[in-house]
Amino acid sequence: MFLRLCSRAPLTMILSWNNLFSVLEKAKSIYLEQNFSLFNFLMPEKISSYTTIRAKSESKYKEKGSIFLAFAHPVETVAQFEELLAGYRKQYYDAVHHCSAFRLIDGSFKYSDDGEPSGTAGLRIFNAIEHRGLNNIAVIVVRYFGGVKLGVGPLGKAYYDTALEALANANPVTLHRFVRCVFSAPYELSSYLYRHLAGSDVKIISSDYATGISLDVWIKGTSAGEIIEGILSLANGQVEYLETDEEHYFPQDQT
Repeated sequence: MFLRLCSRAPLTMILSWNNLFSVLEKAKSIYLEQNFSLFNFLMPEKISSYTTIRAKSESKYKEKGSIFLAFAHPVETVAQFEELLAGYRKQYYDAVHHCSAFRLIDGSFKYSDDGEPSGTAGLRIFNAIEHRGLNNIAVIVVRYFGGVKLGVGPLGKAYYDTALEALANANPVTLHRFVRCVFSAPYELSSYLYRHLAGSDVKIISSDYATGISLDVWIKGTSAGEIIEGILSLANGQVEYLETDEEHYFPQDQT
């Protein structure tokens, strides 16, 4: 019955799967092109803050003769992670596995089993990073095989526990996004500027009094709009403001 119905259908209504996929891909391409600005508008804003660790941290774990050594590091780029991994491969050249995971605030991440059964090492290390809620972080776990196979479950637990302990041993720190701005005004507005730029959300980098007053500052991203608007709205046009493209993440109490 099905074959008879198909045979009577107009030829133009019968598309091969390849043609159908081609049509859908073309439609998708046109839609994305027409709505590119909308997709950009819907993209999330830059992360205002994130938590990482202040410095390197380590842990050691033993299971049935196997020794696991974990090393956690704060990192900001993939290149930094790759350099760390290369260093540990060289330092622990006689280890059987050098498994790893990293996650950055730009959304990029990666994990590697380095020869261990799929899903037992790299992913479990990454799970530990997620559990601690950390970003801009890398964890490398080196394994010395003890002669006894652990099995998939215990092996995954060993990698997870080793990574988690290294992260637990670390000193966490929350970093906030700051943007760099420069304010310029006549000498008589010096007190006005300093008063409005006081507080933990503003860090003064430098000041210059060659021609009036010029203050180079970091302003916390989440407060920048309100602070800048407050200064400019009450200065009767006497304050000039320059926002640079430079930004950085700092602890709230430090630049």
